[in-house]
Formats: sequence, structure tokens, C-alpha cells
Amino acid sequence: MKKMTSGLIVTALISVSAMALTVPANHIVDSAWLKSHMGDKNLVIVDVRKKGYKVSHIKGAVHWKSKDFREGRYYSKVTKKAIPGYVAAPLTIKRTMKKSGVNNDSAIVFYYGGTASKDYRDGALADFTCEYYGFPNVAILNGGFAAWKKDGGAVDNARPKVKKGNFSFKGRKFNQTIMATGEDVDEASWTGTMQTLDSNGKNKHWNGTAKDPRRLHEGHVKGAFALSTKVLAVKKDGVFYLADKAFAASKFKDAGFDTNKPIISYCNTGHLAAGTWFIGKYVLGMGDKSRLYSGSMADYTRWPKRKLVKGDK
Repeated sequence: MKKMTSGLIVTALISVSAMALTVPANHIVDSAWLKSHMGDKNLVIVDVRKKGYKVSHIKGAVHWKSKDFREGRYYSKVTKKAIPGYVAAPLTIKRTMKKSGVNNDSAIVFYYGGTASKDYRDGALADFTCEYYGFPNVAILNGGFAAWKKDGGAVDNARPKVKKGNFSFKGRKFNQTIMATGEDVDEASWTGTMQTLDSNGKNKHWNGTAKDPRRLHEGHVKGAFALSTKVLAVKKDGVFYLADKAFAASKFKDAGFDTNKPIISYCNTGHLAAGTWFIGKYVLGMGDKSRLYSGSMADYTRWPKRKLVKGDK
């Protein structure tokens, strides 16, 4: 009798697992995929736009503000604020997940604006945060809200009634393999065993002429290559979509990268770099060879005796 009961339990667990909603392996969904799963109780849709949610959003979507998944550290005497650029504390993430209705078996789809070439970084950063905290069943909507509207997706302006989720960290393992540290940047800079990617591109930060209060010094990491997040989104019919593999590969190659070798993406506060991290990992298929330095230059420039290079020296 005990064996039969045990077998029934195992069968039930397999059935429940089989019914769970799982995002595509590349963590990218389109409007058609999202429409086909809108009625799934395990789906949670999250709007990560800075503006516009109250005016119109995907029907049923909840809203995450920056403070819901990022935190500030250090203090800028210029801005009089803490510098945002770090993955938020576990306590914050747990609170955000539960109030958003996220359960342990949920699937989350993040969406961004989609009307600017760098918008996708917002969804990529939210994806990274969840993955880091051991919740990998997340994806971003290609083309964001702009694509959803173009494709005739249902929109609303009402805040949905959300049942508190049961999300928990119990049994999870933080994914350290996607998170790079300042020590990793040092290793890449001095040994050449890894590559560093400056997601600002060759702008004023790269040349050392910018004056950003979040950083103590301007310039870029010794040995870094420059590749702007913006060039990895392609505009079509007024919507910016993620670059496909061939296009992204050509941009990485032109910038000097070997995508068979580990790459650490950084920018000023880790926001832009989340975009190049995501493209590297999921569009190019680099997996955990693509890593993100969450603190980026806001963090690294506060380390003693770390000199930056200015311009194409």
C-alpha cells in the first residue's frame, strides 16, 4: 500500500511539473507567445518602464520601479543621493516578488518601452536580477510595449488586483557565474584571460572627458573594447527589436571580441551593460561566458590604485 501511495505522489508531482509554464531557452518571447499564454495562472507580466504604466500597459501587468530590484550604494556629494547600480538585497527582492504575485512555479515576462534602441536594457537588467537570485524562469518581450501594441495586444490602464505570491529563497542557489566582480575586472585587465566590454561605447566616458558624478574617475578599463548597447537593437516599423545572432555577432567581431572567450560587460552603473550581457548570453549563445559587473565604474573607480585609460591608447 505504501509503494502505491508513493507512486501516486511521484506521478502527481510529474504531472504538476509538466503543467508548469516554462519560458523559451533563449529567454526571449514575442507577442504571439505572450498572447497564447495570457490565461496561464503561472504567468506574471512585469512592466519595467520608467514612465507610462499609469497611462497604458499590457493588460494584467504589474509595475516594477527601479527601487524594486536595484539598490544604491555609496553617496554622491554632487547628486546628494546613493548611486544606483547594484542588485537589490534579498529582502527587497523577496518583497517585490511576493507583492507582484510571483510564486515559486511562476514564469515572469518583462517588457520595456521599445521606442528607443537602448530600451531593452531595462528588461535585461530585471532578467539578470532574477537569474542571479536563482529564479531563471524569466524572459523579456522582444520589442517591448511598442511591439505589443503594434501586434494588437490587449492594453489597460487599471492596476490589477494581485494575490500575494509564495516566492521563497528556500532551496535556491544564487547564480554567481553570471556576476563579475572588481577582482574579475582586474584579472581580465592584467592577464588577458577574459575580455572587458565597455557598454558606453566610444563616447565621452571612453575618452575621459565626461563629468559623471556617479564615478570618481573617467576613462575605461585597460584592455577593454567598446560596444554600445544601442547598436544591438534594430528598428523596424517604428519598433526596436533585439538584433538577431548574425547581426549581433558581426557587431561583436567588429568591436574586437572573440565570443569563444569570456566577456565581462560594464558601463557606469551596470544598467547599460545588462543589455550587452543579455545579447552575449542569449542571442550569441555564450552562456555563462557572458558576465555582468553590477557595480561597474561607479564601483570600480572607488577602488584604490586602479587607473583608467582615456581614449584609444
